[in-house]
Amino acid sequence: MTTPKLIDWPYVIGLLLLPVVLVAVLLLAGKLQRIGRYESAYFSPEYRDRYDTPGAVLTDVETALLHGDEQLMNELLATRKGSRPLTARPQVGFVLMAGTQGGYLEYLFLDRQNYSRVMQYVREEDGRYIAAEADFYFYMDSGMWVDVAGPLAASWWILVLLFTAGVYVYRRLALARQAMWSGQR
Repeated sequence: MTTPKLIDWPYVIGLLLLPVVLVAVLLLAGKLQRIGRYESAYFSPEYRDRYDTPGAVLTDVETALLHGDEQLMNELLATRKGSRPLTARPQVGFVLMAGTQGGYLEYLFLDRQNYSRVMQYVREEDGRYIAAEADFYFYMDSGMWVDVAGPLAASWWILVLLFTAGVYVYRRLALARQAMWSGQR
């Protein structure tokens, strides 16, 4: 007579590895987005000289935000897809450097008309500084994904362990009930 399995270990291990596999796929997708992301024309010696410091990028970011200049923002981003549509914000101004995130410097701009903030990220790329939009590539490249994936993975693992413990207790009690009732016949 074989004893029934109380826990299906392959399923449990598969469920525990699911967040790791998901993060690996997302990291790979982030790395693949880098291929062909930047427009080589924006890395000419002229642009390298013009944007050789974060301050030069920030000055032009402020100008682009003030006037809604998409062409200037495209030069700052240096990507093939370009920037999102910009609306002019005549009251925007640079406030402070907010910190760093991975290889990115965080700068805060404030629109004094409606007190909305604009966070701008700057980093060095291929000999010049570029502005970066907060898109999927940015979150994967800067490491900000850890702030989301870590707690989600921990919650997932706790749930899997709790449900596994629940299944174990349920099956153990079912065996005890079966043994108790089969002994009374």
